[in-house]
Amino acid sequence: MDHTGSATSRRTDSQTLERQTRLLLGALPSLDAYEVARLAGTSAARVLQFWRALGFAGIAASEKAFTPADADALRAALSLVEDTGLTETAWRAVVRAAAHSADRLAVWQLETLVEDAERRWVLDDISARLVVLDTVGEAVPALEALSAHAWRRHLLALLTRTEQSVGQAGTAEARDELPLERATGFVDVVSYTQRSARLGAAGLGELVATFEERARDVVTEAGARVVKTMGDGVLFVADDLPTGLEVALELVDSYARAPVPLEVHGAVTWGRVLSRSGDVFGPTVNLAARLADIASAGQILTDEITWALAEADAGVRSTVVATSLPTAQVPGIGPVEPVLLGRPDS
Repeated sequence: MDHTGSATSRRTDSQTLERQTRLLLGALPSLDAYEVARLAGTSAARVLQFWRALGFAGIAASEKAFTPADADALRAALSLVEDTGLTETAWRAVVRAAAHSADRLAVWQLETLVEDAERRWVLDDISARLVVLDTVGEAVPALEALSAHAWRRHLLALLTRTEQSVGQAGTAEARDELPLERATGFVDVVSYTQRSARLGAAGLGELVATFEERARDVVTEAGARVVKTMGDGVLFVADDLPTGLEVALELVDSYARAPVPLEVHGAVTWGRVLSRSGDVFGPTVNLAARLADIASAGQILTDEITWALAEADAGVRSTVVATSLPTAQVPGIGPVEPVLLGRPDS
């Protein structure tokens, strides 16, 4: 068997990866943890701790896995402790947050580039990935600038919402309760498991992309925020209950109007939540998830307490109708009085 072709291909791939490594990190890895520690003014143990917090598998301190860019990044990260007094626990959480977000962002961007290459040049998946591996460097400066700008904009938006929330809360005494009042909504695709089982890779990718894109458009257009998407579902929060109700109902309508209609169901609740690690937690979050589970296709449910608050708003009364349903035993919660929400003309 002639191995010349495969050997040449492996050398070419290796050279391409080396080129992209130099582009992204400025140099090929040539430093071990001890050398990075000297450059960053810290210990090798701290270097390895930083490496693991970034989400990479543990390595030996003597392994030549680092570049001067790693030392620069570690030095910048350590300034959060040295210059701002951040605690060790908070420091690790900040590093992990950056790593988690960067990992998801990189995957999302790379897969988008691969899909685009497949469609533009009518390539199979492997060929498209080889093309992206070779050409991604052309997009790196723009992707990096876009990511930095998006982060700054979202941080500013978060600071603005925080200032508004603090202003509304006043200076009440601190209590051991969940700090934020939010409308929480879950909406997901009906019978997703059965539907996805019948799809190939292209069809499943199209379904997920279509669902997520439309979900993000509807949620943000209404003034709410996507907490996370799960392929077949979206979790969102809104600062006020009318917005939360509008988002959930519009998601049902929007998917029904889509070129390839999707049946979805979901729920919205109001109450205090805890925001941690980019997610939200609390009893009302759990209740929304459980109510979404028992909602039939096309239904948006809430609980009687949430609806009692909502119907006090004249705007809600003119745009939303509600029907009380029989008491339901909700797993993990107990008896709940579900309320079915809809449009006045539905």
